[in-house]
Amino acid sequence: MLSGLFGSKSVERILLFMLVNERAYATQLHRMLNTPLTPIQKALSRLERDGILQSAYEGKTRLYTFNPSYPILIELEALLKKAYTKLAPADKKDYYYVRHTLKPNKTLIEEMWKKLQQTAHVDFRFRSRKSKGEGAGKVETTYDGRSRCVFQERGCWRGDDDQEFNFRNVFRWTLNRIDGMLTLEHLRFGERNPVFLFHLVPVNEKTLESLHAHLCGEDTYFGQLVLGPKTLELTWRILGPKKNDEVRYTYR
Repeated sequence: MLSGLFGSKSVERILLFMLVNERAYATQLHRMLNTPLTPIQKALSRLERDGILQSAYEGKTRLYTFNPSYPILIELEALLKKAYTKLAPADKKDYYYVRHTLKPNKTLIEEMWKKLQQTAHVDFRFRSRKSKGEGAGKVETTYDGRSRCVFQERGCWRGDDDQEFNFRNVFRWTLNRIDGMLTLEHLRFGERNPVFLFHLVPVNEKTLESLHAHLCGEDTYFGQLVLGPKTLELTWRILGPKKNDEVRYTYR
């Protein structure tokens, strides 16, 4: 769709992958995009030389991210978002990278499940390219004694203009011990009409990530849940025609 504009199909696919995942390395792009490594490396070098991307080493791996100093980054991301939303659903999912583990980490799942039942407070931060905000609230937790835990969240958040707004959310967590994952749903239409968000599976000893990109209309949702010493940190990313947002919930 944008290869004529960028002069290269590899560049187009790299930039779409970066939009969704925010960072990448050459061999990862080679595997995920099923593209020979040499064109990928040349395209990354060109994008860094032109100031669109920047890179830094993490161990022995050279990671690339968008360069926040690139003067038309906002406009570039808006163009990429428009192209991404025009992709077929199956093609959208191809750009989402999940670091799968080979075996379910049931110990991690049980630790997180226990913390979810004990949750009583939430802090959160919201950011998009145009605005940001933060808030806090109380969580009333209802556990059915088996595999479901419902969060009733109430509190207040403040936007860029310092105006305060009350909020109320209802989420339902479901434990699947057989498959080793947690499922998150939004209950804004009631418990009989849940809005599925994502399945979360272990990717390392402290982290769950969404098993697939979740498509809701033209918006795409990704999730991550991280176990801390005293908290659970849930991060959402939402991409859509009018969205490139991140919401980070800290539960304790």
